[in-house]
Amino acid sequence: MTQFDRRKFLHGVGVSIALPTFDSLRAAANTSATADAQRFVCVSPNYGMNPAGFFPEKTGDDYETPILLKPLESHRSEISVFTNLDHPGVGGGHGCSNTFLNGMEMKDAKDQPQRLHTLDQLLGEKIGQSTRFPSLLLGGSGVSWSRAGIKLPTDGDPARVFAKLFINDNTKLKQQTRRFLAEDASILDVVRQDAKQLDQQLAQADRNKLDQFLTAIREVERKLKRQADWIDVAKPKASDSVIRGREDDDTIVDLQYPYNTSVMYDLMVLALQTNSTNVICYGHPGGNRLFPFDGITLGYHSLTHHGKRPDLLKELTIIETFYAAQFSRFLTKLKETPDSDGNSLLSSTIVLFGSGMGNASSHSSRNLPVMIAGGGLRHGNHHRFERNGRDGRPLSDLFVTILQQLGIEQDAFSTSNSNLNHLLI
Repeated sequence: MTQFDRRKFLHGVGVSIALPTFDSLRAAANTSATADAQRFVCVSPNYGMNPAGFFPEKTGDDYETPILLKPLESHRSEISVFTNLDHPGVGGGHGCSNTFLNGMEMKDAKDQPQRLHTLDQLLGEKIGQSTRFPSLLLGGSGVSWSRAGIKLPTDGDPARVFAKLFINDNTKLKQQTRRFLAEDASILDVVRQDAKQLDQQLAQADRNKLDQFLTAIREVERKLKRQADWIDVAKPKASDSVIRGREDDDTIVDLQYPYNTSVMYDLMVLALQTNSTNVICYGHPGGNRLFPFDGITLGYHSLTHHGKRPDLLKELTIIETFYAAQFSRFLTKLKETPDSDGNSLLSSTIVLFGSGMGNASSHSSRNLPVMIAGGGLRHGNHHRFERNGRDGRPLSDLFVTILQQLGIEQDAFSTSNSNLNHLLI
């Protein structure tokens, strides 16, 4: 058998898989021009929300607001809350947080890594192609997976995010970027040639695998071309007061988590308003950080394992109420901010809040804390679904409705059985 440089080939293939934001399903740039909604935002707290404080008792529109939703009372008519949505087949443990937007565990996608592809990344392919960033991944806990089955990194630094969105590169940096892009393209040319030679040496099953790699390489090439196309397009202008504060009143902006949460939300509003992106995913990190709030004595992770102790639940409620209050403020800003057509950003943006963790105390992936706002959907109700043994209604049914509301003709996603159009559209 002919010998080949295995290390060189695998290194090239590794590069080709790690780089892309795949757009193999890319649609026309104006897919959502006539859709009821045109943008999508996902907010996901890594440890979810304490079920006892999140889910209302009554269904319908006259439910009593539970403690964790009280900060959202002013948006009650613009929010839908769900009980007994989860991902069938997904097990417990911390890993379930990663399954929120795809309903799939890594162990179940070894032979088909594309099954890990998340809702936000699919939307980036469908409605994100007319913007500089097909999707914007923010925060400290990512739940986004590429079409190649790679978990995508997030950015939790507000100053860096602001620069990425609004500060133009100088001429020298642009030239350097062009050179890097050209070098990357050359690497892909070499990898493709090596792959063609290798193809003749493989059995059919391995050829199929190699074809997947070659498809990934082609997608990287598209991504490189996209980056090159945007190098000389000026970024929109925005005041840096969002990260530096206002000089006229000596306001100081705290860029440290969790106090920077409001800053990140403000940046998200600016990104949507300036058409820098149509898709954003923002994750709140897990970990055992000690939140600098009055009344907090233990780390976040320790508090989630409360065992229903009243003192620990009280502290956890302080943290989760903070998350709810910041989310409410975000919805208010979206409602008050016009989009490029003069409509409220909230009316044209579907905002999903939820986690793949249903109960952090027991590491359960059942009955996920999910609510949805905006996007021209029919809101104001609490919906409860029946459970069939261990499983509730597939969360992916809601994802199908989201896709269709965004003008995407797709009637299935992940483990969906149907959709929730009868409740929301």
